[in-house]
Amino acid sequence: MTAALQALQDQVDLLTNSLPDLLQACQNDAGKMDAVNAQYNASQANYYKCINQIFNDDDPGVQALVAQMKQEQTTLAAQVRHIGDVAAVINAVTAAVQTGAALAAKV
Repeated sequence: MTAALQALQDQVDLLTNSLPDLLQACQNDAGKMDAVNAQYNASQANYYKCINQIFNDDDPGVQALVAQMKQEQTTLAAQVRHIGDVAAVINAVTAAVQTGAALAAKV
């Protein structure tokens, strides 16, 4: 598995494992729950788009996006472990998924 595909899978895995906690933290706020679910679905779509594709891991753009995803993954994992401000977590998830979309566009 390439580093790029691994980064996309790591993001999906983190969101899959965190989804119940994230939704619970939304406290039945439909807008927040919809935002979390939309980003989760987008993350899955990014990953599934790339499963049978080939990344050029030597491409500096791919390398930069993988590095950015790893950094965002670390930040997101910390925020999920200590959910306080759900809106901030949703913003972090959105930023991470957007980076994943940029990476998925490289295939």
